[in-house]
Amino acid sequence: MNAILKGIDRICFLAAGVAAVLLGGLFVLGITEIVLRSAFSISLPFSAEYSGYLLVLVLFLGSGWTLSTAGHIRVSLLSEHVTVKTARLLDGVSTAIALTVSVILTVALMSYAYGTWVRGTVSYYSSETPLAYPQALLVVGLIVLTLALFARLIRLFIGVSVDMPHGDQS
Repeated sequence: MNAILKGIDRICFLAAGVAAVLLGGLFVLGITEIVLRSAFSISLPFSAEYSGYLLVLVLFLGSGWTLSTAGHIRVSLLSEHVTVKTARLLDGVSTAIALTVSVILTVALMSYAYGTWVRGTVSYYSSETPLAYPQALLVVGLIVLTLALFARLIRLFIGVSVDMPHGDQS
């Protein structure tokens, strides 16, 4: 079981690394667009479209690692006023609900991306990007989040720490 959890942690860390690189690409694209518009009064025709794709990919690909490092926003109003055991149970129930929603979203987006692929749907921008490509990448991000939620639920079930400190990938 430990090997599975470590494998999921590595996948989440790798996806976060890809998200960081994509964030750098988003920054470069944004700065390039600003400089071109300001200095030359021209715009990259794909800038708005690909900025949107990159933004969502960064959020989705980084979500698993963020979950495993306690980076997501949490409301602890209830868990601060109950026993540790009850708080852990509430965390488990919440994680199970989140995992269920994540699985449903993953399957739905897979189906949607496949339908987009079959129909050959392209973006309405001048680039006419086949939408199945960015949608497939979003599915990858959702799979990473689903795996992170699964690992969290297992850790809660077996009673080990669910939140690793930032940078600990051992």
